[in-house]
Amino acid sequence: MTLDEIFATKGPFARTRPGYQLRPGQLAMAKMIERGLNDGVHTLIEAGTGVGKSYGYLVPMLRSERKILISTGTLALQEQLVQKDLPAVMEALGISPKVALLKGRSQYLCRKKLDYESSGALFAPTDTVEHLWAWAHTTKTGEKSDLPFVPPAQEWETLDANADDCIGEICERYDDCFYFMQRARARDAQIVVVNHALFFLGLALGNVLPPYDHVVLDEAHQCETWATAALTGVISSRTVGKMLQRLRGVYVVPPHIEAAVDRALHGLQETIVDAPSEKYSLHWNSDDALAKKTDSRLSELHEAFGHLQAWIDEHGLRDFRKKSDNEEECVRRRDIAARLIGAMRETVERAQTPGEEGIAWIERAEHGAGVHTAPFAVADFLKERLFSREQSVVLTSATIAEKDSFQFVRRSLGITTARELIAPSPFQFDLQARLYVAPTSVNPKASDFIARAAPLLEEALDRTNGRAFVLFTSYARMHEMMAQTRSRIAYPIRMQGEMPRAALIAWFRQTPNAILFGSGTFWEGIDVVGESLSCVVVDRLPFPSPQDPLVAARMAWLEEHGEDAFTGYMVPAAITRLKQGFGRLIRSSADRGALVLLDGRAGSTRFGKSILEALPPARRVSSLAELMEFEPALR
Repeated sequence: MTLDEIFATKGPFARTRPGYQLRPGQLAMAKMIERGLNDGVHTLIEAGTGVGKSYGYLVPMLRSERKILISTGTLALQEQLVQKDLPAVMEALGISPKVALLKGRSQYLCRKKLDYESSGALFAPTDTVEHLWAWAHTTKTGEKSDLPFVPPAQEWETLDANADDCIGEICERYDDCFYFMQRARARDAQIVVVNHALFFLGLALGNVLPPYDHVVLDEAHQCETWATAALTGVISSRTVGKMLQRLRGVYVVPPHIEAAVDRALHGLQETIVDAPSEKYSLHWNSDDALAKKTDSRLSELHEAFGHLQAWIDEHGLRDFRKKSDNEEECVRRRDIAARLIGAMRETVERAQTPGEEGIAWIERAEHGAGVHTAPFAVADFLKERLFSREQSVVLTSATIAEKDSFQFVRRSLGITTARELIAPSPFQFDLQARLYVAPTSVNPKASDFIARAAPLLEEALDRTNGRAFVLFTSYARMHEMMAQTRSRIAYPIRMQGEMPRAALIAWFRQTPNAILFGSGTFWEGIDVVGESLSCVVVDRLPFPSPQDPLVAARMAWLEEHGEDAFTGYMVPAAITRLKQGFGRLIRSSADRGALVLLDGRAGSTRFGKSILEALPPARRVSSLAELMEFEPALR
């Protein structure tokens, strides 16, 4: 059966999926991917909202009968593929290949750690741990997502299957280990579904993922971020504390050695906690006093790690907290400890000497400050580890093209040769969507921005009867706008941070006329179909922060190579982000809604107009009074 026949209006999808409609973009996508698989060519595909990109790549991948790895942005999207999309495609094609969902090790319960923590204990240390122990004896999968509650991170870590605690096949619980049983299923499956965090960690470390013939990177606009995260090292109270906690669980470490590490770490924390910004770039070859003092503190910590390493080398086969007669286990435990300490020392060394393409910075977060180190670009890494090794990699997203060009994603990910396709959305954005841009006087860089933007926001929410996401590029601006408008908005309203993310989304879906103020992850990965979401408000054009050290380094590299960093990096990044925000609005052919952009620069500057031209073709309105004026057939 040809692809045309499969996707035809009287084909297998039409017979098995109620309400199925032929989508030309989906068919074109499937054909492009199948040709790429046959010819051994990478493919880049922007599949607009409504194309149905999962069916578009699943059909040719399943037809290939090769070993396929699919990587998605989140655990939730993994589960959607395995529980919904793959079964639907398999039913339509009349096939039943083996499918496995593989998560990171920390998502699985470790039976060995459970035995260790609970043996001989009359009572669990906390109520949560007691519930965890009870669940552990009944769970069939050992997956954290199957828990009926969300445990505190520190308590789950006492039971997870983290590689830093695992002795592998010599463990007495290896044969019934949840993680290794799932790895075995993944080795036998034709289709393995992972997330980007695990995929790029696998590229960096090796020996994490099962072998595969072809790979699909869904939500490919996130690849640069996840690849960078896989190559980022962090020295902080949190990361060093976790290392020491793991060592204490195995060894009786002498107090004076632990104290030396604690003193050095405390000295580092005292130095970096007052960095002048949340992300502060460390320029070692400058007169930066903070950088020099940080360098000195890192050297002290490196020396303390060295003493700890020397102790492990000498005592790592005997000074165990619980004795073991298994000599091979003792060797594994020592090697794991040495690897943990060695990784910390290497991170310090990379931070102090980042090289031409590396960068180091101080970053402040809720759990404290830390020194981070990473390459500012991942193109060479991905070219070497992925695109030069694999015959056919499929990258797809609703937002990876800048207008009609894939130049930005090609350069950032190191893709030299690939076929390209922009599969248009089947939605009629000119009929279904409206776009309002604030007047030129409303400038997010001006001190009076909130005073000018708040009345526009209030009127827009009044016109749409709530039913809106209000998206911000910073938490500070979100809180400022909420404080200014909350008392004057007549509809139910919640803000990110007031409830867990999943609970907030559930609240929004269940509450008539709800309004949600969000930042960060609320820009993407949320599907609200129907009138519940009829308006998306964006506070400003979502340029990356030039104060972010990675952004600054990438811009500097472009400038050094004779390119304009603003048009070559900032504008494409803003287009991707704004298209993601817009994508929350129209999720079906029956949806209608409005995008309100509170940044007057979008209509008055060349770069603003360029960004707007890259959006789906919503009808531009000049007045908020026209915001919800749609043709009668769409009302």
